[in-house]
Amino acid sequence: MKRIEIIFSQALREDLLEWVEAASKDLSPKPMYTLIPEVLGKGNSNPKMNDAVWPEVNEIIIIYTENDEFQKYVEEGVKKLQEQYPREGIAFFVMG
Repeated sequence: MKRIEIIFSQALREDLLEWVEAASKDLSPKPMYTLIPEVLGKGNSNPKMNDAVWPEVNEIIIIYTENDEFQKYVEEGVKKLQEQYPREGIAFFVMG
């Protein structure tokens, strides 16, 4: 079982969830995920602290899967989102 974590700007939520749903459409069993909204922090982009100085927030999606093809598809989707929205933060991690 692999754990995929994607930390992303809240502005990317709809696009990212579309990629996850499309990637898992024909899989059995379907990958499971948890979405954690309003995550604060600093990565490679501007801080996201939900305050007057840094008003934005991040979100995290944690996905569990045994399917390597799903992992590759999601990774490609993240890379495309990074290219499409270079000023928005998005990071991809795989454990396991």
